[in-house]
Amino acid sequence: MKNPFIYGETVSGDNFCDRALEMEELVTDIKNSQNVIILSPRRYGKTSLIKQVLRKVEAQGILTFYVDLYPAINKGKFIEIYAGAISAGIPGGVRKVVKRIKEYLPRIIPKVLMDDQSFHLEFEFDRTGSISPNIDDLLCAVDKEADRQNKSAVVVFDEFQEIANFDDDEIERKMRSVFQNHRNVSYIFMGSKTHLMRDIFNNPNRPFYKSGKHFPLGKIDHKELSFFAKKKFSGQNIVIGNNELNRVLDSTECHPYYFQMLCNVLWELCMDSRVITKDDIRKALDILISRESSVYIAMWEELTIKQKNLMVALAKEESPEVFSKKFLETYGLGLSSSIQKALKKLLKKELIQQENGSYRVYDLFFKKWIRRTW
Repeated sequence: MKNPFIYGETVSGDNFCDRALEMEELVTDIKNSQNVIILSPRRYGKTSLIKQVLRKVEAQGILTFYVDLYPAINKGKFIEIYAGAISAGIPGGVRKVVKRIKEYLPRIIPKVLMDDQSFHLEFEFDRTGSISPNIDDLLCAVDKEADRQNKSAVVVFDEFQEIANFDDDEIERKMRSVFQNHRNVSYIFMGSKTHLMRDIFNNPNRPFYKSGKHFPLGKIDHKELSFFAKKKFSGQNIVIGNNELNRVLDSTECHPYYFQMLCNVLWELCMDSRVITKDDIRKALDILISRESSVYIAMWEELTIKQKNLMVALAKEESPEVFSKKFLETYGLGLSSSIQKALKKLLKKELIQQENGSYRVYDLFFKKWIRRTW
């Protein structure tokens, strides 16, 4: 019997915990060709959500293009990734797609790779000279395909903050200049490094300043998670009472990734007893924290004393005022000016996140490990 609780990968169908309101709003935005900036920390389910949305609007006749920029370490890689996403989003057989790519991207040579069921393209282009013309062609390709088919289109850039690592802001500048003239294309920018995404879209000195609708993605609603879990457990003839379910929700703070993670272990523990108890939840938490402890130890050993002290303080306090005299004195952190550097380093390491002006430990079980250890 397969474990019904899945984490660490994108999910769909019955494995997707329904974000009905978010889906409805995003579908409406896409139909209105609205540009949207989706912000949330990693593991909140952004990718699973947007792929559900793309399937829905595609069924309604909208062209969809999904661009994963996580591997985009430079502008050349950006060109390869975006060209691949465009080729994947153009409907039709291999000959039609290759013909369109040659028309829209005349300086890029597509190479067809086939398997038994499908094909994909790899791309070659001159990297010795200026690659700016390739970028110009790429940024207009989706709009041209939408015009040709007389349809609307949507382009999703996942992990969009990676463009901040490029040598210059050429792509940012050109995107803003070109995209603002595309009336039938919705561009959705998603990112998990929220401090970088905010700088890209909220900094008056950046090209994308105020260039779209902000769509912060929060945790999944308590009722939705409860209904989802009960349905999954009862489908496997495992009983979980309301008190136990609330304990699971409290232990994971309604964070979708950690909720699925804990339920996954609970399912394994209770396959024989078929009833989840308070002790089972405690055991499951112990298993998860123990399983990750070697990783946490390695992460901990890389921190300075100041960073460790700050992590302990953030793990023990909920939404603390980090620059308040009380907070600093309670945890022996010294002057407020002395922790600014530590905060920046921890944000860069993605060990903490900043949300609504507050800082918190990013990994929920790392926070529990810190509390138990220190």
